[in-house]
Amino acid sequence: MASTAAQTLGAQASDRGFQAVVYAVQFFFGAWFLYNGLNFFISFFPQPSGSSALSHELISALIDSKLFAVVKALEALTGLALLANRFVPLAAVLAFPISFCIAHLNMVANGDLFSIITSIAVIAFNGIIAVGHLDRYLPMLVCNQGDPTSHGLRALFRTSGTRPPRT
Repeated sequence: MASTAAQTLGAQASDRGFQAVVYAVQFFFGAWFLYNGLNFFISFFPQPSGSSALSHELISALIDSKLFAVVKALEALTGLALLANRFVPLAAVLAFPISFCIAHLNMVANGDLFSIITSIAVIAFNGIIAVGHLDRYLPMLVCNQGDPTSHGLRALFRTSGTRPPRT
């Protein structure tokens, strides 16, 4: 019985440590995304044009096509959600395409040591946040999930008195 209590305490301490790491990464990553997303609109520092000819061409094309504004708005909203600790599983999913583009651009177009470290960091940070909320994604990862239903839609529009408590 004492062994079970010790195991429980050890698991709780381990969970607290994991939670602390995920929160630290979440808030750092959120601040990074919010700052860089807002920089496009407010200009805290000059928008980097890329450290290679290829990255400069790609960033210029994205800016000229106005797609960069969409990406930067999503980046800022994602960062805000992570910092506010709201919709975090959704924010982590929204951040992945941006993270992969940042990593790809840095690895392929730039390729210098700083760019490679940035690539690894952005994917790792995004991954740590997602793993911290893996239990929220597991229902989506079922191979044969059955037929579509309106249960989710009905649950979304239930009155607050009948909504199940959040966990």
